[in-house]
Amino acid sequence: MSVLHTVVGTTDLAILIYFLALNSFYAVLLILSIPEIWEQTRLAEDEDFQRLMQSDALPPITILVPAYNESATIEASVTAILTLEYRNYEVVVVNDGSKDDTMEQLRHAFDLYEIPRVYPETIETKPLRALYRSRSRSRLLVLDKENGGKADSLNAAINASRFPLVIAVDADTLIEPDALLRLTRPFLLGRQIAAVGGTVRVANNCTVTDGRVTDARVPAKAIPGIQVVEYLRAFLFGRLGWNRLGGNLIISGAFGLFKKEYVMAVGGYRTNSIVEDLDLVVRMHRHLRRNKVKYEMPFIPDPVAWTEVPESFKILSRQRERWHRGLISAMWQYKGMLFNPRYGRVGLLAMPFFAFGEMLAPVVELLGYIITAVGLAFGLVNVSFALLFVLVAWGYGMLLSIWAVVLEEVSFRRYRRFIDLFRMLLFASLENFGYRQMTVWWRLKAFASVAKGVHVWGDMARKGFGKPSVAALLALCLATPCRSQTVRVSAWSSYEAVTGSQDWTTLGAQLTATGARGHGGWIAAEVLGRFGETDVTERVGAVVHPTPRLWLTAEAGTARQPVFMPKNTWEVDASALVARRASLGLGYRRWNYGVGPVDVLMPHVTLETTRMSWTMRVFVSRNPSRRTDTAVYLRATRALTRRTTASLLGAAGRESYFVAGGVRSLETVTGVAGIRYNAGSGTTLRFDVSVIHSRPVLSRSGVSLGVERGL
Repeated sequence: MSVLHTVVGTTDLAILIYFLALNSFYAVLLILSIPEIWEQTRLAEDEDFQRLMQSDALPPITILVPAYNESATIEASVTAILTLEYRNYEVVVVNDGSKDDTMEQLRHAFDLYEIPRVYPETIETKPLRALYRSRSRSRLLVLDKENGGKADSLNAAINASRFPLVIAVDADTLIEPDALLRLTRPFLLGRQIAAVGGTVRVANNCTVTDGRVTDARVPAKAIPGIQVVEYLRAFLFGRLGWNRLGGNLIISGAFGLFKKEYVMAVGGYRTNSIVEDLDLVVRMHRHLRRNKVKYEMPFIPDPVAWTEVPESFKILSRQRERWHRGLISAMWQYKGMLFNPRYGRVGLLAMPFFAFGEMLAPVVELLGYIITAVGLAFGLVNVSFALLFVLVAWGYGMLLSIWAVVLEEVSFRRYRRFIDLFRMLLFASLENFGYRQMTVWWRLKAFASVAKGVHVWGDMARKGFGKPSVAALLALCLATPCRSQTVRVSAWSSYEAVTGSQDWTTLGAQLTATGARGHGGWIAAEVLGRFGETDVTERVGAVVHPTPRLWLTAEAGTARQPVFMPKNTWEVDASALVARRASLGLGYRRWNYGVGPVDVLMPHVTLETTRMSWTMRVFVSRNPSRRTDTAVYLRATRALTRRTTASLLGAAGRESYFVAGGVRSLETVTGVAGIRYNAGSGTTLRFDVSVIHSRPVLSRSGVSLGVERGL
């Protein structure tokens, strides 16, 4: 048993160190991105440089637009590209044998006519069906070819291109008007640039007019909302930080500018790769290093393109599995570059990071979950170590995500509303609870797919920009009779820093069902961390209305393995409406600790005005030491807007707390400030800040976050 204990402990420690090192490297990238943002912002605001960017010094560009079954977005996307603020560029759209009416949409929207092919096919591709020019848009060239995949389409577009720089843009991508001007900035500085990457942001829930994102919004739905945070983290400090380390391995296929001679020197995009952008960049690094060509591949944060991301787990799982499958294949195919000094920082730093950090991360995380769970079950790992593992694996990453949001807010501020900032912070906090574990599973499936030789791209259904979804309209019609919500789900979390003790944490969730007359019931569970220990509690409760002016409430709860919580609790309350805007009530609570019970009597009164609500509650408690404690609190709540309310709570007195194995009376003074926001669609968000001064122990301050959703 001692050998098993040693093995489990050593493995768990190694996994802990792995995540600590990985997240610390992300933190280094975050720190390195700050001077990069400052430098790029300074250049963008330089007046002389701005005049240079408006001159004929700008290099001509060919924009490559592969399109396969993009009927929903193709017209808006191409129209937006054709109206970019840039002097000299052309657009080559490739219809890759679409099965929908993509080609018909293009032909109708841009008045296409067929022309002969007059350029050589330097890179071999699938056969062309026809070549078209536009009567209304002289910059536009359209290729209609047999299906060969995205890489094959890009190669066909490169063959047809006339200019020395090419930029690959997805057909579902909306480029900001001045993005090309910003993206070519490094070429005007006299640097030897091989490729440049720009920022890709999430277009879901944004207002799109004439192919332009005119109002940036963060989606209220969790799946696309969390992806907003992911994209910020990946682009804003992930790739930006690599500028200082000289090892950018990924230039997004949705928005990347390349020097055509280098792309053609490596044979263009590989058609048997499922992540053609990563594969191309790695091959370019290898080619340029082998031939001792001086070059840079920087990332520029302010050129922005907007893309639609998956809104369902089904589509998202395909995308993430494919991404990781491509990463595994690329790392294996170019393993000769790993730790090879011939390739400089790319071989010694970037390749090891992507191989051992990005590629193996889901495997290590799964092992961490399994070993920690088994270790806890058999007493081989203590609770403190398990919590430390979760803190390092989840908490560290959550902190970095929050910092990415803060970095966005203080630098570029694409999202102007407070609710958007709040949503980003909320999704950055909630990402680790469920979403992260699913992405780990999808990435693990990629290893099995690689072993089986699976080479499937996978379709991504899109809603399109600025067009209503038929499915969404149908769902809205079906949901109309159910607008009075009867089921609600709520979740909350809090953190408190405690003077002279370990910090306190709470994580809870509740499901509530309410009938038409106001009768209801609920079930709830909480995980509480106190004094380095963890308790799990469960509660069930109900409320009934014998008359419209009277309501009765009862609740009972238990602790799974009580350490500092009562073994069980129960509570009853009776309240009555005594006037139009006033109610009186009396509650009774009993906490059954191992050392004896604590009984609490709770009279309370509530008064309301048009915009204000006042509640006063008195707590008279009797603890096992036969001492009677009394505390009073007053809460004031005010409606600030139609959707927002704010509250202040003040309390003072003596309260009974379980401390050091016994119930003690502590003198407390409490202050709490909170804000509650109705986000629409049945969703309510809550944020509270609290300060509690308690004598002689347990003074603390903290924050609490809650979300409630009607079903």
